[in-house]
Amino acid sequence: MYYTFCILHKVYYICIKYFIMKTKDNPFYLRGYHGAYLFCDRKEETKQLIDNVNNGINTTLISIRRMGKTGLIHHTFNSLSKDKNVICIYIDIYATQNLSEFTNQLASIILKSFPKTKRIGKEFMNMIKGFAPVFSYDPFTGLPNVSLSFTQTNQPEHSLKSLFSFLEKQNKKIVIAFDEFQQITEYPEKNVEHILRTLIQPLKNCSFIFSGSQKHILLEMFSSAKRPFFSSTQFLFLSNIEAHEYSKFIKKVFVKHQRTITDEAIDFILNWTKRHTYYTQALCNKVYAQSIKNIDIESVYFACDGILKEQENIFYQYRNLLTKLQWNLLKAIAKEDKVTQPTGINFISKNNLGNASSVRRSLMSLIEKEMVFEMSTKEQSYYSVYNCFLSRWLER
Repeated sequence: MYYTFCILHKVYYICIKYFIMKTKDNPFYLRGYHGAYLFCDRKEETKQLIDNVNNGINTTLISIRRMGKTGLIHHTFNSLSKDKNVICIYIDIYATQNLSEFTNQLASIILKSFPKTKRIGKEFMNMIKGFAPVFSYDPFTGLPNVSLSFTQTNQPEHSLKSLFSFLEKQNKKIVIAFDEFQQITEYPEKNVEHILRTLIQPLKNCSFIFSGSQKHILLEMFSSAKRPFFSSTQFLFLSNIEAHEYSKFIKKVFVKHQRTITDEAIDFILNWTKRHTYYTQALCNKVYAQSIKNIDIESVYFACDGILKEQENIFYQYRNLLTKLQWNLLKAIAKEDKVTQPTGINFISKNNLGNASSVRRSLMSLIEKEMVFEMSTKEQSYYSVYNCFLSRWLER
């Protein structure tokens, strides 16, 4: 069931990109990093990451999905890479299923980072010859991939050691970001954390950013004295961008592209998307795609309605995959926006949800399916619907 939800989530975001990104020069991109000009704020977070790298401190970067973790990493890398003595390597391990795939992913990224026409690239090619590599090319990007041959269970570990040793020997500072790092807890091998910690700990020339969206897993991995990565990093939690910073950014980008937009329209955008980075970007993309020169709040209303209508069929599929109580609980949370006591008598009776134990089980199921997330702030902890557009649709 969880796998089905993962597939549906992926289809959802593909559809969002297909329906929204219709204007060739649309500056509100929904994927990839497009330079500092089109990156909003995150000055403090960027500075902390750079300071950590410069001071030899590894970082655990945590936030819910689509809040801009990957963009922040690439923005930080953009700054760090201005120093020719720094090499930045980004690896998304979300799709990997075991240690062998993790190792191959790292080898492929190193291959792309060090072209074989350069000295370092030639050294890398000579190093991996002993692993019987099989080369292929990504059908979408044309970039090379490599698969190392493993005939024994301990070979991925030995290969990883060789890969990290190769990076450590370079006369440059290496910064490696592992995105969705909590994925290693799903590998069938039971000692992956121990293996990686053992290989990473002695490295002096490499700094690491461990990024992920499942807060409870990452906190357990890096703050529990029983786990190998205990107290080995500094935590950085990513939250919503401040409203005034986001407002300035949105206006600046529209003006740069010969559009005007009212303050009222911007305020509505930020409120409707709850300043959740991906959904704010998606709505701005939709507004821009209307090709209206003078944008007012009515234009934004129209864009919001269009997005919800375009995604309605997918939202109905979510309903079909949930129990009646799970769906009703999801609707109730959407209508409240932020729920601090989902098993409290007032919330349950107001929304006719039955008994507290059933609501608790349904809530845990929704969290597991990434339909609902839990957020903790200095003031309170609360639950909200993960998908902002789904939340707005459910409100109707």
